[in-house]
Amino acid sequence: MGVDDSWKKIERWIAERAPQEDPLPAPCSHLDLESLYERLGVRLPDDLERSLLRHNGSGLTEILPPGFTLLSVDDILENRADWMKYAAPDDASLGEGDKPFLVPFAKLSRILLLVDVRTGRLGEWENVQGFFWERDQLWGSFTSAMDFVGNLLASPPPWIAMLPGDDEWEVTERHPDFPGTLTWTEDPIE
Repeated sequence: MGVDDSWKKIERWIAERAPQEDPLPAPCSHLDLESLYERLGVRLPDDLERSLLRHNGSGLTEILPPGFTLLSVDDILENRADWMKYAAPDDASLGEGDKPFLVPFAKLSRILLLVDVRTGRLGEWENVQGFFWERDQLWGSFTSAMDFVGNLLASPPPWIAMLPGDDEWEVTERHPDFPGTLTWTEDPIE
């Protein structure tokens, strides 16, 4: 499967099950991407580019478990500036010269998911704990993460995601605080 197929499954689930969800953002333009690449000094992998050309981020919609929203072109630039400013130059998880090739594409509070634009490999950064490479196959690439979510949402309920470390997260549209939206929760909803 690919990013477009995954987006179709996610969009279908939201349309059928989460009518209160804010509309997903419109696509960015090719001009927006070229401007992004000029300012970043690197190009995003094809799968992330295709995603931005379908939806310029995900707005407030939590696409990736356990609640990451996808960044827009503008948010990528803003979060990249923070990442470059605050990521420790001596982080043991980063090789010398890796930092300029890591670009944030998703956010959960202060945690960023980053992609290595050379390989497509995903990592995570939080300003206190630093950077680490995701080891689970789910996070092998943006495509694999989106395939996981798309296939999960296309399956019959309950939609339970087993994440690394044996964390169980459920996708629901029946969360008491956010009914009618796509929500990831650790607490099973009856």
